[in-house]
Amino acid sequence: MPSWQSIRFRLSVQYSAVVFGLGGALLGLVFLAIRQWLKSQTMTRAMLTREVVVLPDGRFISMPQLREVEIQAIDNYVSGIVLDQVAKLTLIAVIALFLLSLVVGWVMSGRVLKPVEEITNVARDIQASDLSRRIALEGPDDELRRLADTFDGMLERLDRAFTSQRQFLADTSHDLRTPLAVIQSNVELAESDPGSSVEDWKSVGGIVRRNTERMSAMIDDLLSAARLQTGRAQAVALDLKELVEAKVSEFEPVAAADDVSVAAEASSAIVQGVEVVLYRALANLVDNAHKAAPPGSRIILSSGSDGEWAWMAVIDEGPGLENMDPEDRIGLGLSIVTQIAESHGGALRTFAGPAETGTTQVVWLPVGDAQGEPPGHSPIAQP
Repeated sequence: MPSWQSIRFRLSVQYSAVVFGLGGALLGLVFLAIRQWLKSQTMTRAMLTREVVVLPDGRFISMPQLREVEIQAIDNYVSGIVLDQVAKLTLIAVIALFLLSLVVGWVMSGRVLKPVEEITNVARDIQASDLSRRIALEGPDDELRRLADTFDGMLERLDRAFTSQRQFLADTSHDLRTPLAVIQSNVELAESDPGSSVEDWKSVGGIVRRNTERMSAMIDDLLSAARLQTGRAQAVALDLKELVEAKVSEFEPVAAADDVSVAAEASSAIVQGVEVVLYRALANLVDNAHKAAPPGSRIILSSGSDGEWAWMAVIDEGPGLENMDPEDRIGLGLSIVTQIAESHGGALRTFAGPAETGTTQVVWLPVGDAQGEPPGHSPIAQP
């Protein structure tokens, strides 16, 4: 960008114009005041009593020989010489003031725009693969400091979003690869065995069907998240309590088959969201808890509100995060839940129970126009 089109150049011109205009006006007023004062002055009687008066140009005049008209002419002559000198000095001062105003304007605009230059340099250096850079601007809490803090906050959110996306892609590739590998290995084993019977192929068919259903559920999750992120899903007002109670009714027979009880401890919490997507997030959390729940334990589904935030939670009495194989808990299901929560402006929080047993997973969702980060605490006590 040419220098005369830069903000610094334009600010320098503006600063210079203001300083020069005010200074020039002040010098002009001083000149007019001196001119008016000289016009109001006459040669004093003390000068008239002198034998000789030395004029500003060095000439000598014998005062007693002068008439009143001549004295007035000399008075005007002296005033003219003084005004000429004042005018010359004023012109020199105006030129100096103009040059000084340009220097001052350039320096001041540079100091004012220095934080903006820092923001520009950081933005230029940032790459999609590395969003860890921050401006961390120091100084008074002025508009530029708030701008830098806002930019840092945006970078923080982008960093979390990119990290979440990378984790999501890793989980997706892993979870989809696993059933495909199972299907491929079983089919190849049956094909390589010349003595494979019809029952063997039926067994392979069952394995293929189960893994196909698993992949189908994963794809449904991915499609739900994709629709939500592209804005194709319509958000409506819904009560999280109704979602929790509906999921408990649906899940009770499945849990009972594994000697696991399920209960709802829900309070009303109205949010703006996509019902089918939030229900899938809750279902994923329940499925995750079901994997960890030992026989004879219970799973609690809960909902409620805390200030400007609403929540729905799933609590299990499993071995806890610290005592589980990561493959048993962390996968595409939780990645989908995280994506759904963040797309609604919320977050997924996970808390370990006493003695690192049991897990509470909470989806925080904003109520209305909630600002800031979702709460980092658990809204309910661990059983």
